[in-house]
Parts: sequence; structure tokens; C-alpha cells
Amino acid sequence: MHTLQLASRDSLSAEFARSLLAHGGQLVDIRSPDDFRHGALPGALNLPMDALCYDYKYLDRNEPVILCGNHGVACVRAARLLAGQGFGRIYFLMLPQHVH
Repeated sequence: MHTLQLASRDSLSAEFARSLLAHGGQLVDIRSPDDFRHGALPGALNLPMDALCYDYKYLDRNEPVILCGNHGVACVRAARLLAGQGFGRIYFLMLPQHVH
């Protein structure tokens, strides 16, 4: 069974996110490399959507994944891609969009 929790920064509490990360959770930023450089969360791995299609193999399917992005549609697409590859616990945080 796959669990997908679509969460904003407010609904995925900092405490719950820290707990997930402390117990093997993986923080994956799906934004562009430029946006990642200008506002990545500590410990996040940058795997933009075009890279995630192939580089999901660097992630552990047995551990929770917290996707960080600034577009809900992109986060849902990334979550579906991971769920289709056997990931069971997928969450996401919406991040503010970088202004160029």
C-alpha cells in the first residue's frame, strides 16, 4: 500500500518532518538547480523532475521521501513517479518560488 500525503509547509509540521528525517527519511528538492542554489533546505538532495525519472535509483524505496517543490502539480507528478517505482511513503512540502 502506498501512502501519499500531500502537505503544505503548514500541514507537514516541522516536528513530523524532523522525525521522518531522523528515522531515515530522504529530503528531495525537485526544483531547478538555480532555485535549489538560492534556497535549499539543509540536507536536501536536488533531483529536478527531468533527473528524477532516472536518478530515483539513488533513493531508498523503504524509507520515507519528502519532496520539496514550488509547484503542486510538479510535486504530484514526482510523487506518482516514485509511487510507480515502489516507494511507499511519500510526502511533500511546498516551498516559496525563487524570484529572479
